[in-house]
Amino acid sequence: MKKKTSKRSTAVKKPKKSGLGKAHLLVVDDEVDFGKMVQKTLIQEGYRVDVAANATQAIALQRKHSYDLAVVDMRMPEMTGLELLQYLKVRDKKMFVMIMTAYGSFSIGIESLRRGACDYLAKPFQLKTLKEKVAEALRRRAQFLEEQRVFPQRAAMDEW
Repeated sequence: MKKKTSKRSTAVKKPKKSGLGKAHLLVVDDEVDFGKMVQKTLIQEGYRVDVAANATQAIALQRKHSYDLAVVDMRMPEMTGLELLQYLKVRDKKMFVMIMTAYGSFSIGIESLRRGACDYLAKPFQLKTLKEKVAEALRRRAQFLEEQRVFPQRAAMDEW
């Protein structure tokens, strides 16, 4: 007679897998602990995430890596998030950038979008909101890249 052995679940909680799970993200925030908290949250969602504490570090990281999305703080010592947004987008037109700001006025959000941000987050925000906005930005980026692949002439037409 065989002895029944109880199988205890030793499963380790794995990051959620989605079609966007392999996305490479850059988080830029001069508040180091806040940047690490955002990084940890996004890693749990299955993303690869690098963190920079200032614009100089962000620029150096972008020179080494290709990012799908950057989540950038608005107010930093070296340059504003809008200035960094413009720099990052010039170097990589396929990169999407989301602005985070503790000074979440409607006008800052509009200005961010006008300058090329895909979205903005007003601090403090719920981690659920961060996850949702990142997932949505990556979905829109995937759609943008597909449109560029299918209709390459549109890129030139959109610049009119």
